[in-house]
Amino acid sequence: MDHLSIRTTGKPAQEWRANLSPNLIAGTLSALVTLSYSVSYGALIFSGKELQPFVPVGLHCALMAAWVIALVVALGSSFKFALAGPDSNATAILAVMSASITDSLVKVGASPREIGATVLVMLTLSAILTGLLVLVLGLIGGGRLIRFLPYSVLGGFLAGTGYLVVGGAFKVLTGESMTWATLRHLPHVHPAGWLVTFCVAAGLLVLPRIYKHYLIMPGVIIGGILLFYGGLHLAGLSISGARESGLLFPALSKLHAPAIDDPASGLTPYNAFNWVRWNVLLSQWQTFIAMTIVVMITILLNMTGLDLATQSDVHVDKELRVSGIANILSGLLGGMIGYLSISRSMLNFKAGATSRLAGIWTAVLAFGTAFVFTAAISYLPRPVLAGLLFFLGLSMIREWIWEMAFKLPLTEYLLVATIMLQIAVQGLIPGIAFGLLVAGVIFVYSYSRTTCVKNNFSADTYFSNKERPIEEVERLRVRGKVARAMTLQGFIFFGTSSAIVGAAREAIEREKLQYVLLDFRMVQGLDASAVFSFTKLEQICARYKARLVFTGISDDVEKVLRQTKFLPKPDLMVFSDLDHGLEFIENVLLSGPSVGLKEIAEEIRTRSTASLDTASFAELDLRRMLARHFTGNNLDTLLNYCETMKLEANTTLFKKGDPGDALYFIERGELSVLLKLEAGRVKRLRTFGPGTVVGEMALFSQQPRSADVVSDTPCRVRKLSSEKLQKMATTDPTAAIEFHNFIVKLLCTRLTAANDEIRALL
Repeated sequence: MDHLSIRTTGKPAQEWRANLSPNLIAGTLSALVTLSYSVSYGALIFSGKELQPFVPVGLHCALMAAWVIALVVALGSSFKFALAGPDSNATAILAVMSASITDSLVKVGASPREIGATVLVMLTLSAILTGLLVLVLGLIGGGRLIRFLPYSVLGGFLAGTGYLVVGGAFKVLTGESMTWATLRHLPHVHPAGWLVTFCVAAGLLVLPRIYKHYLIMPGVIIGGILLFYGGLHLAGLSISGARESGLLFPALSKLHAPAIDDPASGLTPYNAFNWVRWNVLLSQWQTFIAMTIVVMITILLNMTGLDLATQSDVHVDKELRVSGIANILSGLLGGMIGYLSISRSMLNFKAGATSRLAGIWTAVLAFGTAFVFTAAISYLPRPVLAGLLFFLGLSMIREWIWEMAFKLPLTEYLLVATIMLQIAVQGLIPGIAFGLLVAGVIFVYSYSRTTCVKNNFSADTYFSNKERPIEEVERLRVRGKVARAMTLQGFIFFGTSSAIVGAAREAIEREKLQYVLLDFRMVQGLDASAVFSFTKLEQICARYKARLVFTGISDDVEKVLRQTKFLPKPDLMVFSDLDHGLEFIENVLLSGPSVGLKEIAEEIRTRSTASLDTASFAELDLRRMLARHFTGNNLDTLLNYCETMKLEANTTLFKKGDPGDALYFIERGELSVLLKLEAGRVKRLRTFGPGTVVGEMALFSQQPRSADVVSDTPCRVRKLSSEKLQKMATTDPTAAIEFHNFIVKLLCTRLTAANDEIRALL
């Protein structure tokens, strides 16, 4: 037992040691890329003259987010190789908020410390609040709701975000916002800065399209750093000179505590609340909402793309919950927003990561950089970071402006391009608002052109599930032309409901209709304005003496109809489903105008004959109904072989699984074929009235019964067993032949009706 125990526990240990090296290597490469991105994002948010003293604070926020979010996502994500951290989409919006806050505070004469504190609190609160919203969305299972944002609006926003990131790269390199006026500052940038920036951006844009290798990105970053210091050596520029030229960050020991005479001295996320200008901070609520939506969408897109690329199984709501918790912790610990990154996760995956250890190791290295190897950040060249940002921005613009020109319809592509231009000229919020407005107008226009009438058929070709004698079916083919049913679909509002009224009115005038049935089973919702159209239809029906019938109304639709006082109405017939509505119309058409409509409707709803004494419903003479199909005494011979049975209401004639040893002629009353569904629900397949036959399929196929048959009313039936049928075939072959001919004619009638119904639905 001991020997067996040692061998059993030794195998996992061997596997763990074998996977240790690949995961550590993958985590180290991923950490290099993650730290490079994080530092560039921190520099982007705190770029500009007013925020330059607070760059260490921005780097601190970015690095805190890098290790906290990487650790939480690595431990809780659906993907074992997942990597997360600050991302370009959210950072671009944070940079816009930062610049807006700075401009507002400069105009009112705020102190540098107030400016830095307000921006810092904006970062941490954004992370906490966004995390809470994302967490709640994941808890309530609302991940699917994010998918409803129009694709073109999303593309336009991402293209506009790319433009903002390019502008941020310019600001990181020059210290000025990218405008036509500030382009004059380009000649003042040291040549080594432009050269490295160009090489890094070009290398990341071009090389991955030529060489598909996971080392390309970290290799370009390391190559850019080496190129920068090689350029400094050739130019004879010292490290201190590079810092004075703005090519390197100031020398740092602690990210959150620079020199004592600096306005950022001692400023931390925990004491920054003392200097916050809350009125200016709260004015950014619109941009915050936009950023929250973008974060949710980006998480969804990243996890979906990662799921497809690695053939994994993603749990959308779980990813939202994990990202929400990660952002809450990041904000509480002084970090900024971050989430799952598809590019870094794919790098980790392709570098050989096989477990969560790689992501955890990335978080450990980021933690060490934030608290132990802080001084190393001051040697990371700004041009390398600017090159990374240029790459990100240009790649997003390339994807959505160039590549999508060949993939999207012209209308959607023009919307993408227009939104990007709006963001570039007027700003983020006006661009998104414009996109949503145009997308909404396009959607309403497109939806109004689609019909809400899924099927439109006449009652002479499409019948209810009530089985009727052949003679009644033939009469319905003649009389059913005065009734028409329309099955509606989708969400009905004023535009689409007007089309429904127009189609119904045209049919009433053209076909002289007496009945118009609207089936709402596939209607998802109803706008209150659509009720006015239905009121108009009701008036049209009254003018032409046609009766309006509603079926399949859901609780939500009924609530709207009742709130608008459209229901209840004494002259409007309402049934639970299309089947019973058609049965009502058929019964009226077969019975003639003398039969009360209210009584017929109540009969169908309750399945009780107590309220109806009409001969055509309560009793029909079986001999009279079958006489035309038999000659001589053959009908008497057939009925003599039958056994008469009387059934009370709600009596089971036979059950599903019973042997098919008999068929039944229904002489009086009604029986229904019922199929039991889940949760105790029952569906009516067919209803058989006087003069019809039930159970013949199982009798001739010798298969067990496929459903239950239950009496709806007190019934009298004639049972013909298989033994009696065989005896009749031997003793009275002529009667047996006519019986078989009758069954064939019956089945042909049913088949013809089924074919007509199928054609009516096409």
